[in-house]
Amino acid sequence: MNIGANIRRIRMEKKMTQKELGKKIGSMSQQQIARWENGDKNITLDNLRKISAALGVYISDLVDDWNQFSKEDIAEDWEIKNTSGISHKEAIELGGYPINDLEKSLINVYRSLNRTGQERALDQIALLTKIPEYQREDE
Repeated sequence: MNIGANIRRIRMEKKMTQKELGKKIGSMSQQQIARWENGDKNITLDNLRKISAALGVYISDLVDDWNQFSKEDIAEDWEIKNTSGISHKEAIELGGYPINDLEKSLINVYRSLNRTGQERALDQIALLTKIPEYQREDE
């Protein structure tokens, strides 16, 4: 699935129109939202960040393939928006986008495990996602 399809899917799950999303982003036209959703126009990281905030999701919920952005785009965006305290080089190694302290800790612990331990850790995390008490509530 591409970014546009992800935007459309999440927007529709939240029962939001393109016009409502555009207004929530800040005077963005319905036509512009439609162009992004249809893949007719490329989206900047800055606009992607605005959309993720308006939809109440993580930017990574919208982006399946970070390779569609150039390293220069990511580096420039990183310099402007970095609040995670890790370097751009570390971010690229972690997938090219900012992570919070909990995610950073999780990655460090995960990396200390051998392959079998990593596979078991992923299984356990998958199980946790099925328990309502631990599920993220959408805003």
